[in-house]
Amino acid sequence: MATPPPPIPVAKPKKADALPAGGYAYEPKLDGWRAVVHVPAGVVHTASGADITWRVPEILDAARQLGGGLVLDGELVTYRDERIDFSPLMWGRARRRREGVAAYFVAFDLLAARGRDLREQPYERRRDRLAAAVAGGAGLVQLMESTTDLETGQGWISEECATYGIEGAVAKPLRSRYVRGERCGWVKVKQYDTEDAVVLGVTGPVDHPAALVLGQADDAGVVRVVGLSTVLPTRIKTVLAGRLRPAGPRQKAPGILGGLPGAHDAFEFQPVEPGIVVEVLADAAREWGRFRHRPRLLRVKPSG
Repeated sequence: MATPPPPIPVAKPKKADALPAGGYAYEPKLDGWRAVVHVPAGVVHTASGADITWRVPEILDAARQLGGGLVLDGELVTYRDERIDFSPLMWGRARRRREGVAAYFVAFDLLAARGRDLREQPYERRRDRLAAAVAGGAGLVQLMESTTDLETGQGWISEECATYGIEGAVAKPLRSRYVRGERCGWVKVKQYDTEDAVVLGVTGPVDHPAALVLGQADDAGVVRVVGLSTVLPTRIKTVLAGRLRPAGPRQKAPGILGGLPGAHDAFEFQPVEPGIVVEVLADAAREWGRFRHRPRLLRVKPSG
């Protein structure tokens, strides 16, 4: 089959508590921005299909230098202070140049090459061809690390790796085809931490909130909004019943607080009197001091 046109529906890993064993390759899950680099079409697009070529034209140029009309799946990343840092991906090219921060594309799959669609080939064959194609790259296109050793894969799921911008690990069946969504058979395990946060607001009505606007103290002791929780389970709503008090008129917050990198749609919330502290399960990804993915409520902590 010929090279598929963009945007290409991407394969997506299914969340799990542990990596599977036997017949899998394991890759680190980087704190980056999932993207497809489609050289024949001259496009870089996100997992949702949005064209972001204007953000990283240098990545497209570097992929072109590899030859072969490649279509690559992978992660856009930036590095600062010897770790992966998501924030500069939201900057314009001019600011990245001023601050000396380059964007890189870490490729983990080869979807097409030399006018041929490779998605029906097994992962291990695509991986071999990807390694051969990227080996002579210009530096901005890199090859994602991969191993069939389970212990090595498990090592990427740790607090130490999280401090360097590695969120966890992804397992991929060696014989799997590349298909859209979770039908691909990929499995993702991420490093999570439990944290305390103050309830600063709610979406929906105060007496029956849909989600909580969360705050945490910064280094100066000032409590700032750090994110929006996932939808509240009934048991949490029951505990909160009658305890939330409105504090001023409804407000709007930027969409990125809702755990959507690059989101622009604001959402409305009702501020509430602070005082209620909750425990949340949050992954390691942060952006400008905020949760980049919506944390899950575990429990409401006792008062006093």
